[in-house]
Amino acid sequence: MADRLTETTPLPSIKAMVRGIQGFILFAIAGTALGMWWKRPAGLETVLSHLHWPFVAMLIPLLSVDYILGGLRYRLFFDGKILPHVSMWNCIRSDWANTFLGAVTPFQTGGGPAQLYILWRCGAKISDAVLASLINFTATLFFFMVSTAVAALLLPYDLFGYNFAPLLRAGFWVVGSVTGLMLVVLIFPTMGLTMVRQVFRLIPIRNSKFLVFRDHLLETLDAQIHRFREAFAQIRRKRKWLLVAIVVATMVLYSNKYLMGYAIARALGQPVPLNIFLGLQIIQLFLIYFTPTPGAAGVAELSTVWLMGKVLPEEMLLIYAVLWRFVATILGALIGGIVLLVDMRHWMQGASPAASTKDVSNFQKTTGASVD
Repeated sequence: MADRLTETTPLPSIKAMVRGIQGFILFAIAGTALGMWWKRPAGLETVLSHLHWPFVAMLIPLLSVDYILGGLRYRLFFDGKILPHVSMWNCIRSDWANTFLGAVTPFQTGGGPAQLYILWRCGAKISDAVLASLINFTATLFFFMVSTAVAALLLPYDLFGYNFAPLLRAGFWVVGSVTGLMLVVLIFPTMGLTMVRQVFRLIPIRNSKFLVFRDHLLETLDAQIHRFREAFAQIRRKRKWLLVAIVVATMVLYSNKYLMGYAIARALGQPVPLNIFLGLQIIQLFLIYFTPTPGAAGVAELSTVWLMGKVLPEEMLLIYAVLWRFVATILGALIGGIVLLVDMRHWMQGASPAASTKDVSNFQKTTGASVD
């Protein structure tokens, strides 16, 4: 009887998902405030009273650049030339949504569906959004590997312990394997679809709702695979510069993220060496990118204490870790949660002008979601 009820239970409605996002935002703010009041580090008031305000002020333009570049990497594709037109503002919104879902799901890359949803709501086909996401994802992984290799070579050889080299090699193996997989999917999308089918076969879920979702998703991907292949071929043939621009934008984006961490350390009054600090940040983000916890929670903080302990005094590590996580992840995730909340409320009131009634119907049939 219980199994039968489970099989006929629909996926959460849009209203239920809206309430879930509201709950996340409320509890995230309340939990952070309560935690800082209850377990605030000794001397926190003294540290905050001696903040270096020029570096605090520097965080405002750095955050603005971070959000703009995050959207620009998608706006470069969605300019109406090969892929549909999506405004810069909506591309930024999609990146915020990606940050939110990535922060609440295992692996920081788990936010992709939220980004696809926002782009789809703004008129992009699913295949177009997937193509742009895969190219940006591949550029990010490529930048991580190159920058981490350079950082490992330039940092003092005695900065890390004996066990660091195997850890770094494991990171390169994982990131390199995923990068190779992404290139295969981009160049041979049919092979990528075959791999997706194989992954679904390995999932031991036989719930009827999941099976319907699986079959419809595979049908959708199969129907749009020609569009995916043709769009990527046009980009390579007519707009090769776009791929170079994405790599450059990715390099500037993450360099800006590293500078935010440096600005936080300097705002706390710590005269950290710029080259060593940036090298440590490069290695940290490389190692935690595929951490199997929501938003790399726990591992990000521990790695901060471990790596930044090379350049920051012990009493500053916890304060820096909290501030860095808030600026780099939590703030963007909160904004992304609000973006999804507002968009889903609009969906409850009626389809977006850019999303056709047929597309909305297909999306609801795929996910099982309703607006009731």
